[in-house]
Amino acid sequence: MKKLYVIALLLLMGSLTACFGKDVKVEQKPSEKPKVSVTKKDKNSFSDQEKKVYSELEKFAKNHIVTSNRNIIPNKRSPKVEKKNNEYVATYVEFDPNSISLELISTPHRQYKYMAKVKYRERLFESRGKSLNDAAKGDFRIVGSRFITEIPRYNKGKWTF
Repeated sequence: MKKLYVIALLLLMGSLTACFGKDVKVEQKPSEKPKVSVTKKDKNSFSDQEKKVYSELEKFAKNHIVTSNRNIIPNKRSPKVEKKNNEYVATYVEFDPNSISLELISTPHRQYKYMAKVKYRERLFESRGKSLNDAAKGDFRIVGSRFITEIPRYNKGKWTF
């Protein structure tokens, strides 16, 4: 991007020199980027407004996890079953509502005053069996997990993704 800008500047200087017949000095001023301040706050130092917004964020995050667990496919009620080698393997994904971690962030944005960082754990469950039904109705155990991070915004009194 910077090279392209320099090339365009040189071409402009060349065309100005050709038009006016003498050297033209073009000074490039460093572009100043607007400074954006984002403030992460500790839960203990919240104002009354921030306490209300944080309370709504907690409800929003828990509801999001419950809704996601209901809508994700494959889920506990309907696992994905595949045949691997000589056995069947059933798997499903579930989000852990007890692993939610929240961080409230104040922003200078005009449309939304707050953002948040919502982290939670996604777990992969697996069951093995000699038949399709054995695997699907078997004893599931956790075989993997990872953290998911989402960044919702507080817009017009509601949290949205």
